[in-house]
Amino acid sequence: MEDGRKKIWLCLLVIVLAAVVIGILYYLSSADAGSAEGFLIRATEWERGV
Repeated sequence: MEDGRKKIWLCLLVIVLAAVVIGILYYLSSADAGSAEGFLIRATEWERGV
């Protein structure tokens, strides 16, 4: 029984670490794009009063 719990915890740990690594890689790749994509609200010059 104890051996099975260790395997489950190890599997969950691997899945969580993989998700974190994938998330970091996705964040870094989207941050390098340098475009306005990803902003939910972007004010125009008229709205800012410029």
